[in-house]
Amino acid sequence: MTGPLPRTLNRVCAECGAPHKAARPTAEFCSATCRKAFNNRRALRGAELYDLFMAHRFERQAAQEARVLHAMNRLASNWREEDKAQRAGRKSWRRLAAVMLDRAYLYTITVVGRARRSA
Repeated sequence: MTGPLPRTLNRVCAECGAPHKAARPTAEFCSATCRKAFNNRRALRGAELYDLFMAHRFERQAAQEARVLHAMNRLASNWREEDKAQRAGRKSWRRLAAVMLDRAYLYTITVVGRARRSA
């Protein structure tokens, strides 16, 4: 005995922009190649941002003198311009809701922590 066939959803790949059919409602990519390319770009960009953010957070004086926050914002602007030029404007970051769902501790820190502070 078999159940009903899974319903497929029409999606657009977050990497290449090609339409594809997805069996899962959370599917974002048409292939493993596109998923890897998307995540590799994020990792490469994130490595730069990580070092700047850690300096901003834990070496405040030096970071302020070096205008690290300005540099972080400039990086983000440059990356967005790259997305517009090379990726037909498709975003190269994950949706905030997806990140928060994948990282339960972030939800706890932000949403639950805020509720506790206001109580």
